[in-house]
Amino acid sequence: MNQNLIAKAVNGHEIIVSLIPSKKMQSTRQGFTWVEVGKKVRLSSGEEVDLNLDGRSFYIESNQMFKFDCKVN
Repeated sequence: MNQNLIAKAVNGHEIIVSLIPSKKMQSTRQGFTWVEVGKKVRLSSGEEVDLNLDGRSFYIESNQMFKFDCKVN
C-alpha cells in the first residue's frame, strides 16, 4: 500500500513522494518469506531512496535533504 506524502526541503521546496515498504527475504522453517524491514521513499521519477534512521528525512542527492512534518514509520 502506497502513501502519498509531502516532503519539504530547508529552502521551502516541496515534493510529493510515496512511502513504500522495504522488504528482505527471510528464511523460516516453512521456507523463505518476504518481511518488511523498514520504509523507502519513491520519487515521482520512480527512483527509490532509503528513509534515514530518524524516520522522517531522506536525501535525493548529496546535500539535498527533504523532511516530513512527522515521523512516518
